[in-house]
This record gives sequence, structure tokens and C-alpha cells, in this order.
Amino acid sequence: MCDASINDALPPPRRKLVPGMCIKCKVTKPSISIRRTLYCKDCFVKASIVKFRAALTKSRKRIELPQTKVMVALSGGAASSAMLKLTADFMNMERKGTDAEPPFTGVVVGHVDESCLFPGSQEDEICTIAAESGLPYFKVALEDVFAPGEGQLALLELVKASIAPGAALDQFCARLVEPAQTDSHADQLKALFAGLTSATDKEDMLEIVKTALIMRLARNLECGAVLLGDSATRTAVKVMALTGHGRGLSLPLEAGTESQWFHGVVVVRPMRDFVVKEIAFFNRWTRQRAAFVPTFTTGGPRRASIGRLAEAFIVELDRDFPSTVPTVCRTLQKLEPRAEALAARPCVVCGMPAEPDAHAWRSRLTISNAQDTEQLPVPVEASAADSLDITSCLCYSCQNMLHHTTPGTVLPRFCTTQLQNAEDSTASANNHNDLRAKIEEFLIDDSDGSDNEH
Repeated sequence: MCDASINDALPPPRRKLVPGMCIKCKVTKPSISIRRTLYCKDCFVKASIVKFRAALTKSRKRIELPQTKVMVALSGGAASSAMLKLTADFMNMERKGTDAEPPFTGVVVGHVDESCLFPGSQEDEICTIAAESGLPYFKVALEDVFAPGEGQLALLELVKASIAPGAALDQFCARLVEPAQTDSHADQLKALFAGLTSATDKEDMLEIVKTALIMRLARNLECGAVLLGDSATRTAVKVMALTGHGRGLSLPLEAGTESQWFHGVVVVRPMRDFVVKEIAFFNRWTRQRAAFVPTFTTGGPRRASIGRLAEAFIVELDRDFPSTVPTVCRTLQKLEPRAEALAARPCVVCGMPAEPDAHAWRSRLTISNAQDTEQLPVPVEASAADSLDITSCLCYSCQNMLHHTTPGTVLPRFCTTQLQNAEDSTASANNHNDLRAKIEEFLIDDSDGSDNEH
């Protein structure tokens, strides 16, 4: 009797693997092999859907994200297109019991139009992809980063500064200028990227501008979260590229599964468990469209930029060692933002944490000629009365980017806002310190009280 009850309580035995058959259904010949695991077409599509929903649900529980409106960031590439289809199907699925309520109150699609810089971009195809999802579609142009907002009229223009060969006396100065009425936003955008001297700097600035526009669009649409389509392969490449840029402090915020760094908007990357091969076959077997997304190094050599070199390194290494991408992604998940990173003020350019000692650290790492260092010019601090020293407001990576930027380059409008916020936070901290200094003699030291008690 007891033996029978025990046997009834045991879970049913797992079905044995059938050699040469799908690992799920075990009756159909496989059509794809993912990390030496065989799937048939139907089982692979179902497994991809389950994996996406599990990743999205875990992210919501991990950051305790309430029911809110979310925006799917659509670039038109294979990963973001697959994410759009998976999200739309997730919202339209039939739910029973405890899963009766949808995970979000609403879903919209956001896209950044890059045709100003890349005339060959397939914007019509991207609009078709968004329309087929059945979700509301909103688009913002890349040149709108120079569009004036409420209370914003001035722009930050880089001025000639004393640039040290060894970065010991690097001084990054800018001044507030009024935009010319004859210059269009598209002309200002092209002038910005023309002032950047390397493909690496141009790719970095493009990523910064797109992130700022996506966040602004999400806030305007009152979205509490943004879904980004960074795949596992893309995440591994991003980890290597960001490390090469010196962005280790902000690495968990820029490439992590979830990020709450941006004010009022949570960033979630639900495609983190998909490699590019899985995404390609999922789009093919579900007939999901994808557009070609050009960049500054498209068709260029592997050494065209740091990002391009990191991509070639990861892809070639993963070809011989399939565990490369999962290992890098698992290592990234173990990283947590440091306390000083969360407490640091945002960089004026990229908006990520700006290290207080980034300038000194950069001086120690840079190799220079001692003779050239002795002949450094006097800093321009006193020569330009209207210039602002923004060195302490820049992170290490942005200092490297602006080091080679042509003087006279006008930065995007959101840089002015971030500079104002940095000055306001500094003024608030100074006022707090001044107030404490005035009432210091009237405060009771806790340590003195504890000593008297003993």
C-alpha cells in the first residue's frame, strides 16, 4: 500500500533520448543543432518562444517591475525584429488562471531613423516590419537630437584647449553658443560626426545619440521600460568593446540584463539568451522580416574600429569554441554596479557614471614623450572668459573621444542638459557642506556620547 502511494507521488520518468531525433519530440529528424543540441523545426520555434517569455518574466521579477507601458526599441535588425514578434505574440497569447493578466499595460514600438547619416538604410522596410506587428509605431529622426526642448536654447561647443601628449594637463573646455538659424538639424548632425576623427569615435557617438533619443521617446510616451534586442553574441561583443574603451565601471549598466540607471525608465534585454544563429533560423522559420542596418564600418576591415575588432574576435573564437559567448554572458551576469558608480554623477556626453579621478587615471595610463611634456602650453582657463572646464564632468572613455575631436565641434543638445544637472548637483552638495560647517559646533558627536556611557 505504501509502496503504491510512493510510486504515485514520484514524477513520471523522463523520455529517453532517441539518437538522431529531435531532443524534444523524439519522433522527428532534427533541422538545427544549437550547442550540440538537436531540434526539429517546430520544437525549435516553441523552445525559442518559451525561452523568451521565461527571460522576460525573470527580469520583471528580479527588478520588481510593476505592470507598466513598455516600448520595444526596433532598429530593424534580425534581433530586434525577432524580439518585436515575440513580444507581440506574448501580449496576444491566451491566458488562463493566474496568468490571466498581460505582463504590461501596453506595448509600443520605437525607432530611430538613421537615414540622415546612412541614406541607404531601409526605412520603408522597417516601417513595414513595425506595421505587421500590429502595435503602435513611433519614429524619431537622428537629427532631432539637436531639436530644442523646453527651456533649451544653447548648445555646447568644444573650444581649443591645452592638450597634453601624456594627458597630464588635458583640459576639455566648452562654451555655450546659440545655433545658427541657417543651419538645419541635419547639417548640425553631420558636422558633429565630421568633427570626430576615427570610426571608433563615430560609432561611440552614434550609440550615445541613439540611446538618448530612445530614452527621450520612452519618457514622452510615458513608458516605464524599454526592451532592447541585444542578443548573446551582441552582448559578448559589447563586453569586449566596452572593456577596450575603458568603460569597466559602467559595464553592468550598459550591457547588463537589466539597468535602472536611466531616470524613470528601466532597460531590459530579453534576447540575452539567443545567439545570432538561433535568431536567424527563428526569423526564417516564422517568416519574420528583418532589414539591413548599416554603420560606419560596414564592409570595412576588422581593424576599422574597436567594436569591429571585438566582433571579429568573438565570432571567430566562438566558431571553434561554441561556449565562448555563453561564458562571457554568464560572467557579465555576475557583475554588479559598484557603489561609487551608482553615486557618481552622469558624464556630460554619454550619461554614464563619470569617475571622479578619471583624469588622473588617464594621465597615468597614457604614454608620452618627456620632452614634449616639458613644453606644454599654459592651460586656457584664463584666456577664455566664457569657456567652461568640463574635464571633471567627463568619464574616461569620453575624454579619449574628445581628445581627438576637432575644436569647434558642437555637441548634441542633451549634453547641455546633463551639464546643467551636474552643476545643480554640485551646487546642492556645496550648499549642504556649507550648512553643515556653520552648525558643526552645535552638533552632538555620537562617539562622545557612547564613550561617556561606558
